[in-house]
Amino acid sequence: MAKTIKATFARGARRVTGSNFLFEIEDNPSATLGAGGKTTRILIDCGLSQGERFCELTNSQPFSYDPKTVDAIFFTHAHADHIGLFPRLVKEGFVGKAYATVATKELMPIMLEDSVQLIALEAKRCNNEPPYDGEDVARAVEHITALDYHSPVSVAPGITVTLYNAGHILGSALVVLDIDGRRIVMTGDLGRVPSALVPDHEVPEGTEILVTESVYGNRTHGSIEDSKEALLEAVRGAVAKKGTLLIPAFSLERTQIILSIIDAAMSAGTLPSIPVFMDSPLAAKVTAVYKRHPEFLREEIRKRLEGGDDPFAFPSLKVTLRPDESPAISKVPGPKVIIAGAGMSHGGRIKKHEAEYLPHKETTILLVGYQVPGSLGRRIMDGAKEVDIDGQKIKIRAKVLKVGGFSAHADRDDLMDFAEKIAPKRAFVVLGETEGATFLAQRISGFFDIPVDVPREGEVYEL
Repeated sequence: MAKTIKATFARGARRVTGSNFLFEIEDNPSATLGAGGKTTRILIDCGLSQGERFCELTNSQPFSYDPKTVDAIFFTHAHADHIGLFPRLVKEGFVGKAYATVATKELMPIMLEDSVQLIALEAKRCNNEPPYDGEDVARAVEHITALDYHSPVSVAPGITVTLYNAGHILGSALVVLDIDGRRIVMTGDLGRVPSALVPDHEVPEGTEILVTESVYGNRTHGSIEDSKEALLEAVRGAVAKKGTLLIPAFSLERTQIILSIIDAAMSAGTLPSIPVFMDSPLAAKVTAVYKRHPEFLREEIRKRLEGGDDPFAFPSLKVTLRPDESPAISKVPGPKVIIAGAGMSHGGRIKKHEAEYLPHKETTILLVGYQVPGSLGRRIMDGAKEVDIDGQKIKIRAKVLKVGGFSAHADRDDLMDFAEKIAPKRAFVVLGETEGATFLAQRISGFFDIPVDVPREGEVYEL
């Protein structure tokens, strides 16, 4: 039975965040009669668009499809820009099947409950209606079915979907659609090689169409080893100045990478034991999931956990969970390290620490991840001398450092290597700023002599 396939790049096209892609598969369409058969609709991700505000107004705009008609959704991983609008999808009538890996399923309620609090605070401040509330989150997470890697799901006759390891974060997945012998691979966020904590990504065989991310499509990362040394040097610098090292870090993956590096250095005696504060209840919950699921971690880390050696903890680490514990950090004299979310400084506890410590020359702020244009982190990275933090004008006298080696994203060379191994007949480049996406598209097209498109949000392609 012939099928036609349409891809709608609802969101996440020429934009890093807001991952949301719809595939519509129609059975045996009849051009002569002008009528088609059953249409199966599969959604990949339903994420928040993020920028200067934690939750952009884009997230309150109508979906470009009817949520009630979606048969199934597959999540690539648990970052907010891939899952953060799922509660709204459910609120607006989605009753289909929802699938994620075991680790992603366990992380989703943690991440969504955190997001809904930040969204509510921001909506109140801006006199906007939030796109969903806590009750919507509770209903949404009930929908999710855990799925193992390499376990095909039959969505409809002739249509199966399988998850493969994406090597990005704990439980991350490539989504592979097999439709009447045609194979489409959606990367979600692809992991770099080598990955710091999770096994390196897989390469599904027999791919016809590749839909690839491009966050770092025109850039390469520094090496992990160089970034490790830069982190340790930043800690030693804080010791020398008796100052504070601020690290805005994503609670999911980046914080765990940083903790594992500091733990190893302190255990080896190459780093002095100074107070390190993980000022993030969210990161604490996420780290607990990492410890519960060693099967998703690299072999050497898994063996440490199974042997009783915690790679995410050390004696001088203080995890601050209660709200009253966070302000008390300021009473601890330097040198000290404060790790807090959010990674782009667009929410969470890091903003209060930045407001307090950025005006001081003894402070160093270490940016360890991607900073989306418009975000507070991006303005700090770009050399602003003054920033607005929650209505306060804050002078920046702190030393600003940036390292790229901790990124869990594939860089330009990783993406090209993946495309070469996948060897598709056609490709689409998404989930990146226009400059990075178009650069990668031109490179894939030129190197492999295949048609490559860089869709705009809302565009529909017939495959």
